Amino acid sequence: MSFEFKTIKEAEKALEKVEEDLIMGKISEEEYKNQKRRIKACISLLELEDLLIEGKITEDEYKQKKKEYEAIISGEIVEKEVAPLAKEVKEIVSKIKEVKKKREKLRDLLVNKEISEKTFNKLDLEYEEKEKNLTNELSEKKEELESRISEIEKELEKVRLQLEELRARLALEEISGSEYDAKKSTLEKKEKSLSSEMISLKEALELLE
Repeated sequence: MSFEFKTIKEAEKALEKVEEDLIMGKISEEEYKNQKRRIKACISLLELEDLLIEGKITEDEYKQKKKEYEAIISGEIVEKEVAPLAKEVKEIVSKIKEVKKKREKLRDLLVNKEISEKTFNKLDLEYEEKEKNLTNELSEKKEELESRISEIEKELEKVRLQLEELRARLALEEISGSEYDAKKSTLEKKEKSLSSEMISLKEALELLE
């Protein structure tokens, strides 16, 4: 599949096609997730260009985010290590879904007269309490996610400024080529790690919206 779209509508149609392919069994769950993530990155990139044109983001912000989205689209970031915080959020979301399913199944048992209303009320109350606790926990994690994302954005800006300064020092012959390469490699690894964590956290945040 080509991940080059001229409009958001075109990308959204491609996303629908991928979902259809999954349902029809033409692609695996893993392929679906990978293609979906890349198409969504295309949509975000197209939206980003509009934000720049409208003056809602700066040129530097545009360049930073553009680089992140292009890394996903190109497949450079395919299998990334999920940030611990993002993993926690996904686990909580999964648990909430499981509790909801059990409550639905419990209601079916009541409707089909397989259990008494008294038993239903007792068990449903237990699941309701679990769901409430998990929802509260999820709310707290959302604040942590937003805080960490903000921290990463600042760290990324700092790393990119360091890379910019490094290039300037090389051009001014203040450092040697070997010193430049060594420092550049370290900074780029840090930048890639932070970008990967950022993507992971943002994906987790999407689950809460």
